[in-house]
Amino acid sequence: MNRFTAFFLILLRLAIGWHFFAEGYHKLDGYWRGATETALGKSKPFSSAGYFREGTGPLAQYIRQQIGDPDQEALALLEPNKTELPNAPPHKRTPSLLHQEWSDYITRFEDYYNLDDDQKKKAEEALTKAEDDVVGWLTRTAADEKNLKAKTQEGRLPMPARLAQLKQKLEELSEPKHSHLVSIGADAESERLHNIKGEVVRLRTSLLNELDEYTQELKKKLEKIPSDEQTKAAQSKGKAPQPEQPPNPKQHWIDLATMYGLAILGACLILGLFSRTACLLSASFLLMTYLCMPPFPWLPSAPNNEGYYLFVNKNVIEMLALLALMTTRSGYWFGVDAIIHWMLFGRRRPAPPPQSAQ
Repeated sequence: MNRFTAFFLILLRLAIGWHFFAEGYHKLDGYWRGATETALGKSKPFSSAGYFREGTGPLAQYIRQQIGDPDQEALALLEPNKTELPNAPPHKRTPSLLHQEWSDYITRFEDYYNLDDDQKKKAEEALTKAEDDVVGWLTRTAADEKNLKAKTQEGRLPMPARLAQLKQKLEELSEPKHSHLVSIGADAESERLHNIKGEVVRLRTSLLNELDEYTQELKKKLEKIPSDEQTKAAQSKGKAPQPEQPPNPKQHWIDLATMYGLAILGACLILGLFSRTACLLSASFLLMTYLCMPPFPWLPSAPNNEGYYLFVNKNVIEMLALLALMTTRSGYWFGVDAIIHWMLFGRRRPAPPPQSAQ
């Protein structure tokens, strides 16, 4: 092999390794630091939930079944329960998932501060009041909205109408109208689905942000219940419980595997350690990311695209480069693999070429 070819193959391995390692270390640094708040804004630890949940590929659909679909979860948090009792109090219609999350938060809050019976009663009253308020917001009619001030035109729409919009967009998104042919029609369908997907994300985010205001109001009321002595005693237990639910266990392991996997595989590629295996595993990771959000013309384009992709994106190119590197002995040319091979087998001379029969 030409020396220049080997030299640039080694550079290619180092460049891809640095890309993987830097990406993995950046994610791990945020994970180790935890949530932070600075003058520039809030920073949350890395989570792959957004990538998988917004993905349009076959693998993303499978993972959503494991970690939860954000659209279905939003509907479960926002759709009031039906009741046959005509004079039932509003909190009886609290969405089931929302009631479960808030009740779980109340329980963790009571255990953390070791509340007495009277304080627990106040916490339950705060929960009931918050549920009454949120059901009133969810069932507010157009006539009720006229008496309220809103910052945007959309905010003046009654909540049932906004929820109906979200459902309609979800139905349009799931309608199998697209064609699997690369044509102008497929491009138009992709753009249509992309626009609908954007509307779904916008509506869902807007509704959940408004719901979060009620959650934060409940949190403020609860924080007034513990005494100063209880607050000081509870601080030794660590951070106070938050209304947010802990991440799905499967989601937690996916995040850890992604962060540590990127950093370890990147380090192996840089060091030339188990280079062929590292190339194969890295290419497999890129294949999974491709299957989560493939640039197919009949699917919505991925958010934050830097350009136009048709079947082939940057992940495919880097994956093919890794598979090409896997067929070489780049770790033996420059890397720890060469040292390990020398320690185990010594310096062996290449076998002489076979002699042709006379």
